[in-house]
Amino acid sequence: MKSMICFFLAAVLVFPVIPASASSDKRQKKVALTFDDGPHPRITRQILDYLDKEDIKATFFIIGCNAEQWPEIVKEEIVRGHEIGNHTYSHDEKKRGSASQMHDDLAHTDNILRGSFGYETVLFRPPQGVCNDNVISAASDFEYKIVLWDVDTHDWAHASTESIVSNVKRNVSDGDIILFHDYISGESHTLDSLKIIIPYLKDEGYTFVTVSDLICDKTY
Repeated sequence: MKSMICFFLAAVLVFPVIPASASSDKRQKKVALTFDDGPHPRITRQILDYLDKEDIKATFFIIGCNAEQWPEIVKEEIVRGHEIGNHTYSHDEKKRGSASQMHDDLAHTDNILRGSFGYETVLFRPPQGVCNDNVISAASDFEYKIVLWDVDTHDWAHASTESIVSNVKRNVSDGDIILFHDYISGESHTLDSLKIIIPYLKDEGYTFVTVSDLICDKTY
């Protein structure tokens, strides 16, 4: 189901939130692949290699503490032409109770991206898609666009390859943002699913773009 709650909250504050279906260009079917929670020392690089093989650029919403631990992988994402978004520093809800705490959490990762990689992002994805007043207020401090998703693959819940593929085939449509994860504790079926989903979507006439490319024609 496509959640619109964040959109309506943002509308009151005149702040952009990208829930999904953001493309206004209907001449060509487009989707954006997004990956949360990385980088991971093994899985992220495997995904990057496969995306290179398929000539696809994606958007990676990184966790700051993981970027500090594996900076070389973030550098690879940037060098290979992928887009980076802020996904907080720790993904720990207990550390983001207030707007000021959320601001500090976002600032920590923003400083890592700027200071360690020379990268300035305008995209933020709140962990678990939680988009309350404190989240919106903190994100507005950085002029971030809050990005949600249309299709949740449930790879984070260790869904099987068959289930992930079926989910995407059943729910995807033009202009959608698809949620994957490149860091999953335990067994991950993300890469195996991508090897089926990407050729299928290409056969269906879809092209793959970054989130910013998907929403570039959208006016707020």
